[in-house]
Amino acid sequence: MNPKDSLLGIDIGTGGCKATLISSEGEFIAAFSEEYPTYYPEPGWAEQNPEDWLKALRKICKRLNAKWKTRMIGICIDGQPHTPVFMNEKAEVLYPAIPWTDRRSAPQVERLNTLLTEEDAKRTFNPLNTAFTLPQILWVKEHRPEVWRDTYKLLIAKDFVRRKLTDEGWFTDPSDALGTYLFDGEAFEWSENICAAAGIEMEKLPDIKPSASVVGEVTRKASKRLGLPEGIPVVNGAHDPSMENLAAGTVKPGDSFVKLATAGVISITTKEPKPDPKGRTVTYCLPTTHERADGWFTKTATLACGSSYRWFRDLFCSEEVEDAKQLRKTAFELMDKLAEEVPPCSEGLIFHPYLIGEGSPYWDPQLKGSFFGATLRHKFSHFCRSILEGAAFSIKDSTSIFEELDLKLREVRLIGGGSNSRLWREILCNVLGLRGLKTSGEDSSFGSAILAGVGVSAFKDIEDGVNRCIKIIDVIEPDPKLHRLYEELFQIYSEIHDATTPISHKLDQLVKRLPKETS
Repeated sequence: MNPKDSLLGIDIGTGGCKATLISSEGEFIAAFSEEYPTYYPEPGWAEQNPEDWLKALRKICKRLNAKWKTRMIGICIDGQPHTPVFMNEKAEVLYPAIPWTDRRSAPQVERLNTLLTEEDAKRTFNPLNTAFTLPQILWVKEHRPEVWRDTYKLLIAKDFVRRKLTDEGWFTDPSDALGTYLFDGEAFEWSENICAAAGIEMEKLPDIKPSASVVGEVTRKASKRLGLPEGIPVVNGAHDPSMENLAAGTVKPGDSFVKLATAGVISITTKEPKPDPKGRTVTYCLPTTHERADGWFTKTATLACGSSYRWFRDLFCSEEVEDAKQLRKTAFELMDKLAEEVPPCSEGLIFHPYLIGEGSPYWDPQLKGSFFGATLRHKFSHFCRSILEGAAFSIKDSTSIFEELDLKLREVRLIGGGSNSRLWREILCNVLGLRGLKTSGEDSSFGSAILAGVGVSAFKDIEDGVNRCIKIIDVIEPDPKLHRLYEELFQIYSEIHDATTPISHKLDQLVKRLPKETS
């Protein structure tokens, strides 16, 4: 391979598009991102316009072309899972895309739970909820019957964008298929039983091809519209949770990562699927190079990780925001500096990050966030540190599920925007008592760039691509004394949760009865 050859990974994420360009030797070249809107036409609804995804990608390509001149040899796209795009035979969009954050299909979930047999549901490896595609399809069938009637094929987010690039076929990959709740994970094919029970015509589902297969090339029309070079091979791709494993380098059984982002995600890779019978985790396959899965992973998440720090910044850190502009830093860097002045355990100040309820391990939307233990001694800096510690405690709380599934965390790769904070990485490693590895790849689009290399044979296979592209840039060893100290504080953190949960529920009921703010 020519060292000037490049590979492009594109992520059609929930909040925006990101693209990462790497060399065929595995070196990072550049990354750009663009946000796009989510629309909320009704309470509990969420919708996106697929054309907004293409507009964001066009802006990114324009910036990319203005700065970097390389010979691109492969493109791969990943995207938000579950999100359906209803298309007619002319490849026209019939209805807004419904992202996984939409909650309108709760009645359909209840009905499906009575329609599907326990065995068929078990073979999906996941608990059914409104995030999955199947209940969203049923909502459309019931409330917008003309849309489903005119649907020729259903595509998922990344599949729609990829088809607009190539104008080839109607494809998806196993990871996105598994995210629809229409896929039999054991047989590794669309489930005839589930489709029959739900009344879904199987001919409207896309073909399933391995994630690493080349399924087309950039057309002249797409080249003119988006600014990507004509004729570049396009690889099938996978959904973004799968690609995060490539970006973290966690592709072998026992590998694990923690993503410090809006949510705090914990994932562990396994040779075979390891679903949680209590339905507190999701299980997906890694990107595939063959007709069967090359590996699996089980993941769970605490809901308000980075968003807790952002919430605190937006409400209380206006001075740091202004200072950061002058210093050409981020407000988070200045908040971290303040937090570093405070000793571990924040002198007894404990934060529970339940700002939108909590996901793992409680799945309780009524829980409320809190600072506990505040005294006149505590300063602004204590609150900054306690948020970082509270989020780490919440992640540790989530790992109890893995212990129940007999999955052991040995060490963790650290990815996501929050992993750029060395202080936060140190706190997390000391709370978990685990070695933490900061990697050079932290975004799913980096993983897509690797898979593009696999697809066009720049890399021998996924493991080779990961080994050549992912570098360890920092290692943190836990301090045994600090770990023991955090273990004591975590026990108190857990006791506070147990004691205040009934109070949170009472408060939640009261708030629902309070008069709403008037303008």
